[in-house]
Amino acid sequence: MRYMIRLVYHCKRSKVLDVIAGLKGVDHAYVSYGFNTNGKIYVDRTGPMDTAVYQFEVDSLDTFFAWQRGIYANPPAEALPVIACLNDNAVEGFREIYEVIV
Repeated sequence: MRYMIRLVYHCKRSKVLDVIAGLKGVDHAYVSYGFNTNGKIYVDRTGPMDTAVYQFEVDSLDTFFAWQRGIYANPPAEALPVIACLNDNAVEGFREIYEVIV
């Protein structure tokens, strides 16, 4: 079974480009750790201003979240700037998870 995960960030005013830079780092990390994610980054043009979205796919939610918990429990040095970028430039965010049918 495959899942699509969408991370939606409401950014501080005029900080969407900084969040996009952070999301590029997230995508790079996911690929480098072996997740073939099909990652895409979007900005919302019709909804709330300063919204960035990162959408990606994983084969196993258990594997992905176990890996992610490990990263947050003991982050590698290269992850710290990415985590700080997202924490410093986003006001709030949420996650959506969908099962991929086709």
